[in-house]
Amino acid sequence: MSRMSYEATHVIRAEARRLADVIRGIDAATPVPTCPGWNADDLLWHLTEVHLFWASVISSGATSDAEVERLEAAQPPRPATRAEVLDRRERATEDLIAALLSGPLDAPSWSWFPGDKSVGFTERMQPHEATIHRVDAELTAGLPISPIDPEVAGRGIDHVLDVMWNWVPADATRTPLGVVELRPTDEEPRLVELYRWNGTAWGNDFVDQIGGGRAPEGAVPAAVIAGPAQELDMLVWSRPATTTREGDAALLSAFDELIAFGIQ
Repeated sequence: MSRMSYEATHVIRAEARRLADVIRGIDAATPVPTCPGWNADDLLWHLTEVHLFWASVISSGATSDAEVERLEAAQPPRPATRAEVLDRRERATEDLIAALLSGPLDAPSWSWFPGDKSVGFTERMQPHEATIHRVDAELTAGLPISPIDPEVAGRGIDHVLDVMWNWVPADATRTPLGVVELRPTDEEPRLVELYRWNGTAWGNDFVDQIGGGRAPEGAVPAAVIAGPAQELDMLVWSRPATTTREGDAALLSAFDELIAFGIQ
């Protein structure tokens, strides 16, 4: 399987470094506005843990839940000082990148997403995890948001549509609400179908829950949300974004409900 046309590992490294540099410059206890309950150092440790975890999954060849549970149990504890976390973050990021480059993307590898159990899943996910948490760091520090490359942002939108919102059970009862067009000024448009659904997921019952995903081919949108790909990327990842809107007000309200429900 070929690699992305942009260098995913370059994005991971650059965004993780930017996050660490921003966190280094602010007080550890500064609250993260987009991650309630976290402070700046919690955000730094979270990305470190993520890179430690996925590096271990790929490098170990784990493919089963039992193997991953053992890996999780063996993960190192959070260091006592920020300096130690910063050092471990750098090493964890390089370990993740080395693991991603160690073999083909279609090699079997555990993931939480039923539709993709390959190394490629991690390569596709981790640029967006690092990018969005870098945005969190800049918001925490009160800094302007650094640019997100339009192609990275476009793939971030796709990842939300195809993976992060794609957990609703196949046997759920769905009532379509309509289609919203996400219209980037610097990328191709994406059509999102919104619906209400009833069903059971993760052992919980959901009733009249909002859901969304790619609209079927030929669907006609009743509302449009437009802006640079960067803004639409942040929007679907539940981060503050500046966009323009037009069309069916009830459908746009339902889209806001989906965003408020968040990434699952």
